[in-house]
Amino acid sequence: MAQRSLRFDVEVGPQAPGEARHRVVTCLREWGFRDGGWLDAVAVVVSEVVTNAVQHGGGHVVAITVDAYATRVTLSVADASAVVPRRREPDDRGGRGLLLLDALTDRWYVADEGSGKRVHVEFRPAEVAPWQENPK
Repeated sequence: MAQRSLRFDVEVGPQAPGEARHRVVTCLREWGFRDGGWLDAVAVVVSEVVTNAVQHGGGHVVAITVDAYATRVTLSVADASAVVPRRREPDDRGGRGLLLLDALTDRWYVADEGSGKRVHVEFRPAEVAPWQENPK
């Protein structure tokens, strides 16, 4: 079970990535995470995944969940499209988001939600948050 959780929706639109990024990073700071480089990486990933959900996900909202555990932080972003992201060819224009996920996260995967999909991302914090009593 997560030791800390945040769940919220953002309306689909150009403001969604910035709003999501701000809420996630602010929450992680409130939970005690202070490493600027790690928080920057989380912010880039939030922006990328939410931008993709807005551009390709359909629907009116994007559902975002952040869970913090003793040794990891997970982010999930759900949208209304069942289409799974795919890797692009080197010659393709755009489509480098999965490379960012590979580089900036410890693990990621996509799950079918029946009425859409959920992109799950896992990060290992660079530090132990103060509220973690017995990190392993």
